[in-house]
Amino acid sequence: MKFLKTKHVITVTVLLLVILVVFVEPSRFILFLGRFHPVILHLPIGALILTFFIEIVGRITNNYPKQVIQYALGFSSFFAVVACILGYFLSFEGGYDTNTLNNHLWLGVISTVLITGLFLWSQSKSKTGSKLFLPFFTLSIIAIAITGHYGSILTHGSDFLTQYAKPPATIKPITHIDSLHMFDDVVFKILDSKCIQCHNPTKRKGELALNSPENILQGGENGKVIVAGDAENSQLYKSIHLPLSDDKHMPPEGKPQLTNNEQWLLTYWINNNADFENKMVHLPKNDTLNTLLKKYLVFEDLNIKEASLRDVNKVKEAGFTVFKLVPKQPELSVKFENKTISKDALKVLEKLKNQIIELDLSHTNLSDDMTSGLKKFKNLKKLHINNTKITDESLKPLQNAKRLETLNVYGTEITNDGLIALLQHIVPKHIYVWQTLVDDKTIASLQSKYDTQIFSGVDKDFVEITNLEAPTFLNDKNLFVDTISIRLISKIKNVKTYYTTDGTEPDTTSLLYKDKIFLDRPVQLKVKAFKEGWLPSETIEKNFFKIKQEVSKYTLVKQPDDRYPGSDKLFDLKEGSTLFRDGNWIGFSGDNVDTTIDLESVKPIDKISVNCLENVGNWILFPKKLSVYSSLDKDSEFKKIGELNINRQGRYGNGTEIKKYTVNIPNTKTQYLRVVIENFKTLPSWHEGAGTDAWLFVDEILIQ
Repeated sequence: MKFLKTKHVITVTVLLLVILVVFVEPSRFILFLGRFHPVILHLPIGALILTFFIEIVGRITNNYPKQVIQYALGFSSFFAVVACILGYFLSFEGGYDTNTLNNHLWLGVISTVLITGLFLWSQSKSKTGSKLFLPFFTLSIIAIAITGHYGSILTHGSDFLTQYAKPPATIKPITHIDSLHMFDDVVFKILDSKCIQCHNPTKRKGELALNSPENILQGGENGKVIVAGDAENSQLYKSIHLPLSDDKHMPPEGKPQLTNNEQWLLTYWINNNADFENKMVHLPKNDTLNTLLKKYLVFEDLNIKEASLRDVNKVKEAGFTVFKLVPKQPELSVKFENKTISKDALKVLEKLKNQIIELDLSHTNLSDDMTSGLKKFKNLKKLHINNTKITDESLKPLQNAKRLETLNVYGTEITNDGLIALLQHIVPKHIYVWQTLVDDKTIASLQSKYDTQIFSGVDKDFVEITNLEAPTFLNDKNLFVDTISIRLISKIKNVKTYYTTDGTEPDTTSLLYKDKIFLDRPVQLKVKAFKEGWLPSETIEKNFFKIKQEVSKYTLVKQPDDRYPGSDKLFDLKEGSTLFRDGNWIGFSGDNVDTTIDLESVKPIDKISVNCLENVGNWILFPKKLSVYSSLDKDSEFKKIGELNINRQGRYGNGTEIKKYTVNIPNTKTQYLRVVIENFKTLPSWHEGAGTDAWLFVDEILIQ
């Protein structure tokens, strides 16, 4: 069939333009059609770019596909007209910056005229027209690009295209909740992520912009959007709490919605007079608020390298305990465990000078002649040198510790002069000087001059450093078949203990522990103690797992090593700790764990999990592979039904780590299971004990 003639294309174009003029009333049907503008506009753009490519290639290869180009330009011309009309319909929704909208609209019309002109031109046989066709085509591409730019401004804001062309803004670290600016650092971030895309100076949905305090206070077409001190009567509060299906719900359906925590923070901000100026230190706080605000803290990226296993082991051998602040991250917390420390031990400690974030040398014989090396620990955030023999001289090496936030020097010979000199160089957020030679008058003067808190007394301030001791679990088991009852104990009277079962951080709004916690499903239990006049305890957590089958009949091909015996520990429903010598782990030197389990009848099984421990420094590695076999009859051949290869790269982490490895075998019915946990046999080449037997430590095989 012959392609549309020129007069037909012109007729279609004119008819569509007439429709554009006739449908001036923004009925719901017209608004419905307008929403298809973003869909249709990509058709002429994509087709035109492809045609431009074909045009260039055809000229270069002297194989010019004229008919293909005519067809493609006709397609582009038709859908460009449709996109123009639908864009005009979409503009009826309002809420757009008039100047930007007009620029986008008329540039779209010009682009459509140019594309239609290209289509008409492509049918011309004039040689002069052929020479000018490519420059005219290039002009059309440029017009579409500029039109798209204004479209992106309408949809995403004025800096959408250039946002990542500029260097990122420098973000000042905010490491304390009190230093957060409630509007700038919290409220604005919420609005920016969920609301400002549709409520900004360029795109004012409902005549409302939320990008600045001035625009928020100005409100929109329905008047004020916030009523300071009264969230429930604020339009912002009402809009975010409407049902999602309501047309006035904000953000609209299909857009990212505010989380419950974000809604809570906005409500708190409005109820506290919608303050645009103050930091959190001036606003009332509670446990829930403190928990939610932690997400908005900004920490400096230190780019710390992982400490070598050799250096960590040497520091441990020198009498220090070394812990990772965050699993699989390089930052370390280090404490000296004995009372007598030597210069040599501190010299060894310098091997971890970049990784140590928290250092505790308290209750030792530390003296001024040992502390000069502290100047090398530039990443320190917490330093405890309390109850030692130091004087003002030991504060001098700390003058370069720009990241130091907490300094504890109570029970030392520190004086007014030493503290004054230190604060001229660095200003820790918290300094503890109880039982030192620093007097109250100097403390008051320094606190008024610097942004720091100095604690000096047991009755008033010093108790603020005292945390409650965490509760203790009375039962060791965390694995159960049907149900389990959890009991806790606290050594201090009148303590209130709160807990959560969904992995969230407990606070005083969480579940209150009374007599026991009854569980009938697997949960991550977190517990925290509270008491008036004390800081809350550390959060203790424990994972409880429900299994399908308790095992009483099993055999092992090889028994564990005599130093870590007790094959029954594989099925005693009691998981071991990070101390591999705690008596709950069994160890195999160079051998695999190969066990056959009798379920006593045919039962449905979904997965097999194995709890393993790794401590590279003590030659203990995670397994290499897990294999599971089954048989309905013990005398019949076992068939492999599942396998898990544990792929690992490079050297492994420092310290001790526990992992649960799982082989999924859904909808398996069997009576006999054979589980093989494959050892690495020998230590790898990078290990200091390369070539010798590797240890495999297991404490539970779980049938789920």
